[in-house]
Amino acid sequence: RGFYYDLGYIPADKLHESVSRTQEYAYDDWAMAVLADAAGAKEDARTLRKRSLNYRNVLDASIGFARPKFSDGKWWTPYDPIQIGHMPKPWWRDYTEANGWQATFLNQHDIYGQIAMFGGDAAFENKLDGFFNGPSTLPANAPPDITGLVGQYAHGNEPDQHAPYLYAYCGAPWKTQAMVRRLLTEMYKADPDGIIGNDDCGQMSAWFILSALGFYPVDPVSALYVFGSPLFDEAQVDLGRGRTLRVRARGNGPNSPYVQSVRWNGRPWNRNWISHAELGTGGELVFQMGARPSRFGSAKRDRPPSFGRSPS
Repeated sequence: RGFYYDLGYIPADKLHESVSRTQEYAYDDWAMAVLADAAGAKEDARTLRKRSLNYRNVLDASIGFARPKFSDGKWWTPYDPIQIGHMPKPWWRDYTEANGWQATFLNQHDIYGQIAMFGGDAAFENKLDGFFNGPSTLPANAPPDITGLVGQYAHGNEPDQHAPYLYAYCGAPWKTQAMVRRLLTEMYKADPDGIIGNDDCGQMSAWFILSALGFYPVDPVSALYVFGSPLFDEAQVDLGRGRTLRVRARGNGPNSPYVQSVRWNGRPWNRNWISHAELGTGGELVFQMGARPSRFGSAKRDRPPSFGRSPS
């Protein structure tokens, strides 16, 4: 990690999978910052928190993509986001089980910072639209892990499985709801080969279980869940110690993926997210579903926090 400490990123001419390494080291720093803060090590927390922004050093805001950077500070050219690396050797890749498109969204902890880098809510939403709606072209040397394609989004692999939920951060949660419901019904089947990709560490299964309940931890370190589109009309989770979480989806159906409103323990709930601590107390979470998109959760005050802050 000497390069990471000295340059703020892993240079593509020194180590393979440089972009993904930089991004994942940055997320590790974020996780350690939260732990340090909880332990009272405030100075360490500040240092780690600042260093967790190193993911920005491999995001080229001028083109809106994650991009390999060499040790002299220059970007890899020419750039093609479907490619997996600059390939000075046959096995040299700049991304881990991903390409430029997929790596662009491998930032789970500073989403509002990335939205600002990309030009604001509308620009970020358009970027996500291009990600999910573009052609599913891959290079001939793409690893077999990149499967389950929707545009350039690869649900059969782990690096960007949080990406459908990113619409919630730029004011378009109905697009999260539609995409999550699509993935739940198209990428999983009750067959021996019913999972579209490999189930590394149980992540493919975990994504299904949480998303089917109606929420997902985009940034697990923050201990909060972003709402999606519940698949089942009713589900129950035994939380232990006599506590139970019941999730109900009223008006649910194949053609009703959109959240109209939410109630938590009988009270209206306007936020498009809920904390682990709140769910952990047990209770009843009720989604009112519908066939048309609604504005539920789209106001800035109702969007999920990221990097410890709400959108300004």
